[in-house]
Amino acid sequence: MTDATQNVQEYAQGWYDMMTRIWRDRLQMMGVYETGQLLSSVSSAGLNVDGYNMSAAFQFIQYGIYVDAGTGNGYTRGNGGDLKFLGKAYRYEHKLGKQRKPRPWFSRSWAISTRVLADEMQRLIGDAFVGIFDNLDDNK
Repeated sequence: MTDATQNVQEYAQGWYDMMTRIWRDRLQMMGVYETGQLLSSVSSAGLNVDGYNMSAAFQFIQYGIYVDAGTGNGYTRGNGGDLKFLGKAYRYEHKLGKQRKPRPWFSRSWAISTRVLADEMQRLIGDAFVGIFDNLDDNK
């Protein structure tokens, strides 16, 4: 393993380990842990770094996507967009309480973190590429 691929491996591992901590912290900060199921389901599911290629997998219960988007109970597939339960009068009449609001514990941090990962990988790979050309001059 070259120094460049070692740097990529180390950064990828650090990024990967940090993602589950970020998501758990956001869930706790936002108060999304009534039952604890979502919080306890957030986990790492596998990292593979081969040279400059990386694949990472994470897992959490499906409910987490609904929390992130502010959807869930009452939303059904194929209802044609007629979501009466979102109306204030309907909610009041049926004692449904306040409408759900998005709590972006996953999507916002994912978008930011993957951008940071891409930027850092570009820098690491770019440095390695420049190093190759520096070594070409030394071989004359």
